[in-house]
Amino acid sequence: MRPALSPLAFAILSVISASISATTEIPAPEQTVEVPQLQPIKTQAEKGNTVGKTTYTEEEIKNTPNSSKNITDLLKVNPNVQFDRKQRSGRQQGELSPAEISINGSLPYENKFLINGLSINDNINPASSASSNSNTDLMGSSQTVAVNTDLLCNVTVLDSNVSAEYGEFTGGVVSAETCAPQTAVNQFHGSLSYDYTSDKWATQNYVSQEEESKYENSVSESHQKRYTKQGLSGTLYGNLTDRLGFNLAGSHRWSDIPLKTSLNDPTHAEQERQASNFALETFYALTDQTQLKFGMLLFEDSGDYFEDNVKNSAITHTSDSQAFYIQMKNELDAVKIEQQLNYQTQNRARDGQDHLYSWLRSESKNWINTGTLAQEGSFGQFEQEEQKLEYTLKTSFAPISFGKLQNTFKMGAGYGHYEAFNHRENDSYWYVSTTNLKGASCYSAEGIRYDACDGATTNAAKYDGQYAKTRTVYGAGDIEVRQDRWHAYLENRMDYDRYFSATLGLRADYDSLSKNNNFAPRSSFSYMPFGDSSLRFTTGWNRYYGLNAFANELQNRKRMLQSTQTRNSVSDAWTETAGSRYGAMQLSNQLDTPFSDETVFAINGQHANIDWSLKWVNRDTQDILRQTLYQTVPKPTGSGTYSIYGLDNSGFSKSDIFTLSLKNIEALPFKNTLHHFSLGVDYTDTQRNFSSYNDRYEDPNSLIYYDGKIMQSGNRPAYNFNQPWTVRTGWDIALTDLPVRISNFMTYKYHYDAMKLKANGYTDTDGNIYDSYTPVKNASTFAWDMRGTYTLPVSKNYSTVFGLTINNITNKNNEYIDSTGQINAEYGRQFIADVTFKF
Repeated sequence: MRPALSPLAFAILSVISASISATTEIPAPEQTVEVPQLQPIKTQAEKGNTVGKTTYTEEEIKNTPNSSKNITDLLKVNPNVQFDRKQRSGRQQGELSPAEISINGSLPYENKFLINGLSINDNINPASSASSNSNTDLMGSSQTVAVNTDLLCNVTVLDSNVSAEYGEFTGGVVSAETCAPQTAVNQFHGSLSYDYTSDKWATQNYVSQEEESKYENSVSESHQKRYTKQGLSGTLYGNLTDRLGFNLAGSHRWSDIPLKTSLNDPTHAEQERQASNFALETFYALTDQTQLKFGMLLFEDSGDYFEDNVKNSAITHTSDSQAFYIQMKNELDAVKIEQQLNYQTQNRARDGQDHLYSWLRSESKNWINTGTLAQEGSFGQFEQEEQKLEYTLKTSFAPISFGKLQNTFKMGAGYGHYEAFNHRENDSYWYVSTTNLKGASCYSAEGIRYDACDGATTNAAKYDGQYAKTRTVYGAGDIEVRQDRWHAYLENRMDYDRYFSATLGLRADYDSLSKNNNFAPRSSFSYMPFGDSSLRFTTGWNRYYGLNAFANELQNRKRMLQSTQTRNSVSDAWTETAGSRYGAMQLSNQLDTPFSDETVFAINGQHANIDWSLKWVNRDTQDILRQTLYQTVPKPTGSGTYSIYGLDNSGFSKSDIFTLSLKNIEALPFKNTLHHFSLGVDYTDTQRNFSSYNDRYEDPNSLIYYDGKIMQSGNRPAYNFNQPWTVRTGWDIALTDLPVRISNFMTYKYHYDAMKLKANGYTDTDGNIYDSYTPVKNASTFAWDMRGTYTLPVSKNYSTVFGLTINNITNKNNEYIDSTGQINAEYGRQFIADVTFKF
């Protein structure tokens, strides 16, 4: 069943329909109009000379096999990018959310994601592992929303030797841009695309009969046996006058995921996902030297979920980002000035039943056949929001020469005001510890019904109704956190003759929450012994400071609204348990800003039509935020304790990444075809004493038993984003006599050992007990993805492009190991079809 379209999606479709109608009247029959690219495509040679920077053009974006049509899936071709090990999991192929990535050993939320200069990072709960019906947290990821690559003209990845212009990251920067029109006046062009896939077009592989059984039962979104995914996108661009142009783009993607339930009388058995993008930009030239750009970006993701064994558990999650920005560029004789003002809101929300009841299974609470409890409801509605007001100034000066030495200065500054909110409209209760009414009534003498009380019976002699004696309270309220941040930087690029260049920069950052003044030096040095691009030696030493996310302060305050209440009989008033708020409280302390020190050495060059690069990046990241156990507090009842956690800077990671890249500059002709080849080989070695800032504390100096040896916990291999060896190859084929193009992408990942916690630990000869881990070997994997397109000219100004993407074309049964040490299957062969009409 196709989900209902949101108002945003209706607006997008209306605009696209109107644009198609309008464009049929614009070109006169005698005119010769070529459908242009929105932006010039850079050559391979231009991109190959900058160490640490990779730009993917519009053509590359469209030709890369990318069944999810999101930015991170595109980056699988980059050897400095690693993916979450479950990126190719067969479990959740109906999802639309982008995959999590690591750049040079970082965690996903340590990267910076930009579109048109605006951040789409989730700064509220970027490492959330919450389920769809979590009692305290919303689902989250490093990116607030999924951006459709159909809307983009280029994507740039900055993985090392990053300019002082960029800050608030310790991983890398991913910057995407929409398109500027390059057409004649009153000529409008665009496209309309549709794509489709489903489980009927895919093969599901399994590692065991147990896993196959989970798919067949398919009662949870964690094992999606059936799904249908579709997408619709459109663009319209042109110049209204010689000074005024516009670009309009929108997309809507949706997915239906039929599931079963464990209920006796299932009232719903389908989940849905939707993702909508909308972008509008206008370009106006005030003078030949002054350019203005006004932009609006609207992104929206939503999903409908339910718990398979909980009645009335339907909930809806939404995530959206709305942004407005103004950019002005002034190009004077000796200086270029760029200013941008942004206003942006990012929101996550959940809507569902206010309370969750854990009943004893009875005559009236009979919607399940197994277990002793029959649950209904959910943990209520609440939302989180971040509002941003940002101003940035960038200034580039004309080169200043002293003999053979040329200096090019760049400087800039910026200020931002940020507010984060957590809002819960009503108290939400989780009722537990249900017990027999023992003849009592669910109603008071005045006829008022007591809450969490059921008067139905299964056996009048033994059971006379039930009521809950305990409830956890998730209190209503508003929490607000404010932060001001500013930055400034100065950078000088020095070029001496044709043989030597150096970039020296310094960036300063301040934020009002941590009250830290951070200074990050940046440097890069290059030597060209032959005075040209045939051979270049590059090195660099850099420091990158991250960002203390709003998640820290919000969690501290939000959990103080949580408490436990009890009552001795159904007619008693609820009484808060003394000290129960300590169970969820986090202490707040002054935290340092996480930082990463980087060393880079690279050799690259161009020879005989080959662009090649060999690079080593070392990252030493310190002061990473982690949860820490401060103390334990005895419960008022005298049995057990409450744990009090806070955040400290005890996290660290160390990474060495070696990459080799090869590609031909000009296409290689063979008969009636043109060929481009690429090869990327990377080796990664990362040690990390945590998985995310949400991890509970483990002393990095504590001892564990792993693979037959006792070692410090901080020296064990990182679980995720630590694939030792990966080989990536690309082969693009263009036919010269036919409008056909075939792009192949193949990945080989060498086997690795993952760690699985053993239940009973390890006891040495002296009786000391250690946490014990056993290695679990993940076999090597191979995947071959392919995309083919055929362009059918409809008329001189119109064409239709038919596309087919095939993932895992050999249907190899690849496996991966999850965080629990369990082996799971990646997806099998998949087909995704698309059609694009260009005008």
